[in-house]
Order: sequence, then C-alpha cells, then structure tokens
Amino acid sequence: MRAAFLLHRRPYRDTSLLLECLVAGEGRMPLIARGAAKGRLKGTLQPFQPLTLRWRGRGEVMTLTHAEASEKPLDLKKKLLYCGFYLNELLMRLLPRGDACDHLMQAYWKTLLHLQYSEYPDWELRRFELQLLQETGYGVVLDSTCEGAPVSRDQMYAYHVGQGVTQDHSDSDALIQGRTLLALHQGEWRHARERHEAKLLMRRLIDHSLDYKPLKSRELFR
Repeated sequence: MRAAFLLHRRPYRDTSLLLECLVAGEGRMPLIARGAAKGRLKGTLQPFQPLTLRWRGRGEVMTLTHAEASEKPLDLKKKLLYCGFYLNELLMRLLPRGDACDHLMQAYWKTLLHLQYSEYPDWELRRFELQLLQETGYGVVLDSTCEGAPVSRDQMYAYHVGQGVTQDHSDSDALIQGRTLLALHQGEWRHARERHEAKLLMRRLIDHSLDYKPLKSRELFR
C-alpha cells in the first residue's frame, strides 16, 4: 500500500474510471479503477482525500486493486476549492509521470492544510508554485541578480524569464521590488504590494513553463 492523492479522474469505458494519482515513491501515475464508476469506491476516490492505494499489472497504466481513505478529506470550499484544483492542474501539467518527487508530495499536502487556515491563501500558492518549478528543473534564483550581485530589499529590479533578476529596467512589465523577490525566496509575505507583484511574477514563470498554454482552473477564479 502506498500513500497517494487523486489529481484527476474521468470515465473509462462503461463502468470504470481512469485516474491520475500522486503516489509516494512513484510520483504521478495513471491507474484504471475497474467497475468504480458507481458505488463505494467512487466515493473514496475524491480529490484532496489522503489515500492508500494498491495496484497490479505491467506497462504504463496499472490496474487499481485496493483504495481506502487514510484520513478525513479536506473541506475546501469556494475559493479554496478553486485553489486546490489549481494545484492539481499544475501537477498534472508540469510533473512528468514517474518522477518520484516525495518532497513535492509533502509540499502539496502541507499547502492544502495551510489553505484551510491561512489569511492569505494566495501566498500559499506562491510557495507551492516556486517549489514545483524548482523540483521540475526550472531554476528560479530570487536572492541574487544574473550578474551575481545580492538583491537589496530597497532597490527595484526586473525579472526576465530565461535570464533571471537584473537591474535592466527597460521592460516596465518585468519590474519588481527587491523586497518582493526576497519575500518569495524566504517564503514570507509582508505587504499587499508584495503579494500582488509575486502573483504577477509567478504567473509569468508558470506560463513560460507551460509554453503559454492556458490553465482551465484559472477560469474558475474569474
């Protein structure tokens, strides 16, 4: 049995479900839940529900043989539910199958827990976005410029995707406070302006990593 989370599910043939799960020691993996389109198992296979799974078979898509809830499901509602769907879609789109990033799985669960109680859930998303990019090979350096100089809280910078932090201010859309860069690097928010700038920066980085293909979950926020 392995700890897991359901990221996505869809109908498969008449009575089954095709699942995408985040599994300890395995990373993102597809599973077929045969006969699960109705009944108790469908109720167990819910997003934001800690699970333990067992499977069998060979090839890329295994067959689920057992699933049970290991804890109570998280009660994410309204905007927080959209945040959860956003995290799931990011993992579906950016995490390759078979990449066993257990640190990322722990960060995912921690983010879900914090969303329930945080006064600023958007900052929880920023922390996870940054860790996801780091874990999937998109190096994001925020505490020093591409020339090697340390970032100062009291200066203005620009962040150019593919290049990094620079003092070239020719692109006004890329401008960002040094205090915002350091707040992201340290995982701490301070002011509303920092949160807004961090959101714009991370959106640019996420969009670039997705080759500018839209995220469906963003439509929920609108």
